Amino acid sequence: MDIAFNKFQSLLEANRILSSTLNLPELLRQVMRLATEVVEAETSSLLLYDDKTNELIFDIALTDKESDLKQIRLKPGEGIAGWVAREKKTQIINDTAADSRWARRADDKIQFQTRSVLAVPLIYRGALLGVVETINKKEGDFTQEDAKVLEAFAAQSSVSIVNARMFENLQEEKEKIEATFAQMSDGALFCDAAGRKLFANTAAEKLLGRENTGHALVNEIFSDFSVLPSFSAIAAAGEKSVPVEFCRTAGKTLYLSGMASRICDSSNKVLGSLIIFRDTTAEKKESLVKRNFLSLISHKLKTPLVSILGYVPLLLKESSLTEFQQKALSSILRQGTHLANLVDKLLHFTLVEGQDLVLTKSGVEFSDLAGQSLASLRSFTEERGARVTIGESVAKLPRTLMDAEKMEAVLRSLIENAIKFNQGEEKEVLIEGILEGEGHAGLVIKDNGPGIPAEEREKIFQRFYQIEESFTGQVEGAGLVLP
Repeated sequence: MDIAFNKFQSLLEANRILSSTLNLPELLRQVMRLATEVVEAETSSLLLYDDKTNELIFDIALTDKESDLKQIRLKPGEGIAGWVAREKKTQIINDTAADSRWARRADDKIQFQTRSVLAVPLIYRGALLGVVETINKKEGDFTQEDAKVLEAFAAQSSVSIVNARMFENLQEEKEKIEATFAQMSDGALFCDAAGRKLFANTAAEKLLGRENTGHALVNEIFSDFSVLPSFSAIAAAGEKSVPVEFCRTAGKTLYLSGMASRICDSSNKVLGSLIIFRDTTAEKKESLVKRNFLSLISHKLKTPLVSILGYVPLLLKESSLTEFQQKALSSILRQGTHLANLVDKLLHFTLVEGQDLVLTKSGVEFSDLAGQSLASLRSFTEERGARVTIGESVAKLPRTLMDAEKMEAVLRSLIENAIKFNQGEEKEVLIEGILEGEGHAGLVIKDNGPGIPAEEREKIFQRFYQIEESFTGQVEGAGLVLP
């Protein structure tokens, strides 16, 4: 009874020691030392299974010639350890010389004599991790009681080894991630589910100031910035990734643009968040200068255009005009109208790009929206011989809140593009309605034109951009219809 109790006490102590470390090399040495003690053996060895090579490798041995042993690899079935690994069964060999499975390679390598072996497989959830061998019982032979004790110890060791490996892998991944983010030119800020900062890379500290990134909560870190959308709106958003803009409210102007992403587990529980951002101050200022310039030019052009487009129709009514004069005035009217349309688009562009853009929403029928857009484009479509059809699905769409004026401008632009860039003789455009999930309705514009190449699709919202092999200006437009 005292012997059994002592071994039980040894197992409890071994479990305490194994649970105290996640350092894998140290853990494996503790496994060897404790395995030797719990069955009162002279020494022990640990062979770990490499699933890539399907071999057992001497990883740890309580001998000063450990490096020599590490050169030995066993296939499953080779030697006693190989047999235990293949069968996943414990083996007691009290006379190795009488067992045909015994391989002397290890003994010969380190000039050691193995008389008896107790070998137990290390198994975790049915998967083989390796084999632990205790060698040469100090007194007498290895017994079934020793086997049970070592099996219990091996079960504890397997759990500890898996945990240590997982921790080691996590540490490696953490170091890789930190190294990657440290080299990024964009700022990166990791927060936990409560919004407390976990990690900020060097770029983030440069943009925000090291003293600011030391704050605990993300709201405190960005306390000197206006945030659009707000952090509460980002948290409430259904999307996992939300574009976010920061503007410093005091001191030198600083604009930051980026993406806030939620990090979730397999059950969609939020574990934390990641904010990636970069300095866009120069871009914002350049955009503002361009927008102001375009707005100024557009307004300046409006005044002479009003006079031109007002007087030319009156002049055309004069009966005394020669044929040449009529052609000249018609050309002036046509080009003046084209210029006026371009100015209107420039003004619309500056309005959309402005920070003070306000959407006036009201309930609108999609069928009315499509009909009004077509009516305003009637002369354009007739001149180009295009046929635009409104599908029956449009009338089935529900009444939806939208800014009718701006949505009509978008729809007109899409129809114009579909016709303008179609070089075919028969130009056809189809407007169809779509319903996606609850509360999502929209229009799809289809045409029989050349389409947009896959490599160009990300550029469709790029200002002043047209898709041509080389820009020739043969197709009317300034690349402003999709601002």
